[in-house]
Amino acid sequence: MFKKMLISLPLLFSCAHALAAKPNVEFNAKNNQADIFIEKCQLWRNAMRDDNKEVMWSFVEEKYKGTLKPKMAKKMEKVASSHRRALDEAGSYFKRAEYLSSEVPNDVAQVIIKWDNGGTTRNIGAVDSCVFELLPGTTKWVLDI
Repeated sequence: MFKKMLISLPLLFSCAHALAAKPNVEFNAKNNQADIFIEKCQLWRNAMRDDNKEVMWSFVEEKYKGTLKPKMAKKMEKVASSHRRALDEAGSYFKRAEYLSSEVPNDVAQVIIKWDNGGTTRNIGAVDSCVFELLPGTTKWVLDI
């Protein structure tokens, strides 16, 4: 048992390091149709749902972490709270579609998420999205919070 744990610990640390090596802010993408946007959107939405402030802050540009931090904290809480309220109102919800919009400018990436609650007592459906912007003169992208 102990031997198995020793073998799995390095694997665990290498996986955690690989995740930490992938930034959530100013990450690279070839174009606005790269799959990384769907991955980042899922991570952002899960962080809002779970009120995981550490992950949410990992999406914030450095310029908003200084004197603007209190203002950004309020904005993130408002966005996350609204997201959680919508999920709570829906009850059980099902993701029906998730895709990258092709109807945006080249310097914008938009992940569209369509979901509903499967027609339980109250049929609630919604379209949500994550929008990412290309930083001018770079290949680095940031989430528009």
